[in-house]
Amino acid sequence: MQAPPSRISAAFEAHAGRTRLIPYLTAGYPSLDVTFELMRALQPRSLAIEIGVPFSDPIADGPDIQRALEWSVSRRVGLDQVLDLVTRYRAAGGGPVILMTYANPVLRHGLERFAAGARDAGVDGLIVSDLPPDEEPATWGAFDAAGLDTIQLVAPTTPAARLDAVLARSRGFVYCLARTGVTGAGGGYAGVLEERVRDIRAKTRLPVGVGFGISTPEHARALRGVADAAIVGAAMIREITRDPERGVVERVSALARELAAALD
Repeated sequence: MQAPPSRISAAFEAHAGRTRLIPYLTAGYPSLDVTFELMRALQPRSLAIEIGVPFSDPIADGPDIQRALEWSVSRRVGLDQVLDLVTRYRAAGGGPVILMTYANPVLRHGLERFAAGARDAGVDGLIVSDLPPDEEPATWGAFDAAGLDTIQLVAPTTPAARLDAVLARSRGFVYCLARTGVTGAGGGYAGVLEERVRDIRAKTRLPVGVGFGISTPEHARALRGVADAAIVGAAMIREITRDPERGVVERVSALARELAAALD
């Protein structure tokens, strides 16, 4: 019997032909309670929500998200707290959740314990940004056994020969980077995004989300008809950083409304 589609796949299918928003939040920034409030507030305008797991050496993240991760690490927010947060969100009727993490927190937590805990909490997908798709097969196998979608990154510099291996490990959707470098505003080689998405679509039927440097309604509008999702992280974090103590939910919700409107 064929397994039912994952919640991520089902969400993309429900919005086929449209470009939807996937916002990123750092768990615990500025607090776990506010993160939960933000998740609830963003849910109606989001295909899924990406949650960053606090980590001290986030090599794929730019300064905005780095500072948010440092904040959460200093307040001892770790995987146990993140999984509790997802459990709480799922109990409240929340939609698909993707964890963005690195290999070290997973392995330190214990691979089997993490995979089972993520499944039981209601996590739908994982981005392990520093774990190549053709390394540590036991790790990828544990994620598969737990029914977790493993979302892989395709960069502007990913060669055609390498793309096949990346797509073979991809589940749920493919995360296409708009440019090289780290998250947030900044430079980096971009190439021709439309050609990169077209190359991906020629090799897989998985949806394609685009992130890294997507921060304004104009950026989002440019993805309509190109990608299936616009992934926005650092811009969300900057809205929190403007004043972590007041008006966080209102400011982040306003940005999400602008982005969602640009995608419609």
